[in-house]
Amino acid sequence: MATRAGDSSHASRMAQMRLRAIAGAHVESEVSEFGQAVGLVTDNVAWVLVTSRHERSLGPALIWALRNNATALKLFTDENAGDLARIATYFEFAIEVFAVDSSGTAQLTMPTQVEKLEVGIADEMFAEFIKSAGAEVVREHGVVAGEVCGLEVCRVVHSVGSGESELEIGVGAHDRETFKLLHGQTATTESLRKVIAEVAARRVVGAGVHPLNQLARERMLRDYVCRSPQLVGAEFLQSAQPPLPRTNLKDTVPCCAFGVSTKGEKMVVVFSVGVDPDVVSFGADARGQINGAAELIFAMPTRDIVPAIERVARLMQRPARFVGVDVLTAPARHQL
Repeated sequence: MATRAGDSSHASRMAQMRLRAIAGAHVESEVSEFGQAVGLVTDNVAWVLVTSRHERSLGPALIWALRNNATALKLFTDENAGDLARIATYFEFAIEVFAVDSSGTAQLTMPTQVEKLEVGIADEMFAEFIKSAGAEVVREHGVVAGEVCGLEVCRVVHSVGSGESELEIGVGAHDRETFKLLHGQTATTESLRKVIAEVAARRVVGAGVHPLNQLARERMLRDYVCRSPQLVGAEFLQSAQPPLPRTNLKDTVPCCAFGVSTKGEKMVVVFSVGVDPDVVSFGADARGQINGAAELIFAMPTRDIVPAIERVARLMQRPARFVGVDVLTAPARHQL
């Protein structure tokens, strides 16, 4: 349901009041709204309260803090505080993350590690079926799925009634449900192959605009570069799971791969399409979880490599570099 302007303004005013209450004696500072957060700066310290997309809030907060000449950041969030505290450790910038409870009390949060979820034996049994139909088998945070040129076309789920593993075909949860209604509960190789062929025809470089090639464009870019790893100076690359699970297929979230460079060095590559203010934080966390000693490369359309993002990258404890890959037509550039 769409949010009315009045509701949005009310939510913003409430967030600003919450931040003033948290900041206490610093209420004389002006509160600004930016993205999914509100912030104020006092004594060169940026105080930021996140209002939405909490797990991807550190990058925008850092950009806002730097723009306002802050030398430290206090980040307040209702969700994902431990994850944000972990990501903060990868930067040479004074960052403190606080978890805010329903009463408005803020508590300094220590970094938490991502729980390692292994794929169950019953779920893994579908991997060969997915591969034989022509899709790439993807394992992320305990979930087995099949992708075609970076777009998920099937997923192993657990039946609500029995809890048994079953393969559902479709692009996203709603599409999978519709497919079951039209074609029955049991996925067949033939039905999956038909979906794969349709998706593959749309997700090629140079294809006309179609809903199937506008979703998960960062994963489409990863698929292309993994087939042509020399574009980022790699000998070979393969997809890797993201730092945190994707919550929605339609959300634009970077993705990653790992491999070996042409010089024989380990590398982690993060792919993004469109200007993403949190891409550096995502990449720092991805490298930390995949291989902390590896070189980190950000691969994205050249026009999406904007100064604000490069500035955040310079705050990282370990350096990274950007590589412009212009095989896809990126969305219009936005200023940060």
